[in-house]
Amino acid sequence: MGALSVALVFAAYVWITNQPDNNPALLPPISDIIKSFFVNLESGNLSKALGASLYRIFLGFFFGTTGALIVGCLVGWYKTIEYLVDPLIEALRPIPPLAYIPIIIIWFGIDEFSRVLIISIACFMVCVVNVIAGMKNVPQVYVDAAATMGANRFQVFRTVAIPAATPFIITGYRIALGAAWTTLVASELLAAQNGLGFLLQEGRRYFLTDQVMMIIVIIGTCAFIMDRIFRRIQAYLMQWSEARE
Repeated sequence: MGALSVALVFAAYVWITNQPDNNPALLPPISDIIKSFFVNLESGNLSKALGASLYRIFLGFFFGTTGALIVGCLVGWYKTIEYLVDPLIEALRPIPPLAYIPIIIIWFGIDEFSRVLIISIACFMVCVVNVIAGMKNVPQVYVDAAATMGANRFQVFRTVAIPAATPFIITGYRIALGAAWTTLVASELLAAQNGLGFLLQEGRRYFLTDQVMMIIVIIGTCAFIMDRIFRRIQAYLMQWSEARE
């Protein structure tokens, strides 16, 4: 069914681009997009851009979700930490990650660190909420059963609460991955000389619509593959759950 939906979108695009009144400069045909892919691949531009973007995605995602996991677990489980940290999280969470770009440029300049930092902030903000929700939704029967068998508060936290919150945590990771790709293009506007976002801007500047469409397809494909990997990880970790995917 998934392949059918992709095929229908592909067929609709081919039909539209083959209409006599279609302007190839605005909506390039599939053949032009494929040609742009191979031209950029042979020149090395695509491989360098993809490598640079994946490097930024992996770093930003790792630091952002790691921080979200640590902070979210502590805030969701310990009331004292929740009282101290939760108001700060709720105050910062509605702020779009792109709003931090000006202050990050002022503080850290326009080097690689700034781009990774923006992605990390985006991943952290969307992931930490899911982690907190997961820790707060641990069934009380699990906690009581572990306490009955002599487990202290920290042992329950480590061996019961975190595993029980795994579905929320993985969901937060998947949402964070989408936020990372969404923020990537904006982060690469910070004077980046490579990356998929740079190629997008180059396509816009020189009106290379086929290149823009090609990069959009690549970003969507990479994000889809990564999301499927997380689904596999979730299914493996959630073998004990009836709600696993």
